[in-house]
Amino acid sequence: MQESAGVSQLVEHLFRHESGKMVATLTGIFGIEHLNLAEDVVQEALARALQTWPYRGIPENPAAWIMRASRNLALDVVRREKVFRAKEPEIARLMERDGSAPEAAIFSEHEIADDRLRMMFVCCHPVIPPEAQVPLALKTLCGFSVTEIS
Repeated sequence: MQESAGVSQLVEHLFRHESGKMVATLTGIFGIEHLNLAEDVVQEALARALQTWPYRGIPENPAAWIMRASRNLALDVVRREKVFRAKEPEIARLMERDGSAPEAAIFSEHEIADDRLRMMFVCCHPVIPPEAQVPLALKTLCGFSVTEIS
């Protein structure tokens, strides 16, 4: 309990004294158009510190840990946005097609089988190590837990 209180105080200190610098640094890296992103990822990193540090211990340089976590979170968001932008025309086309189709047709066994088959091919792609292909397929397609697979 004592350490948890210490973590809370440290995170509060980092929020009050370091988060502004972190947001400014991230805005410098990602651009002013991503100011909201910078604020959000710093907040998320601080929240993760509150969850993680009581169990794993406080890192040697807590401010650097928060900054690295913030940067990694921002990179994840930017990557997701990039993938979405690349897939946006396909998603729009699917939504137009699916918007006119009744729900039963969208979730028909034929459509599900095609999607599952496509996902099976993804799980067996040559870039995925052979020893990971079957567990990935079992988890993704069959809903098995990691414990059940092992």
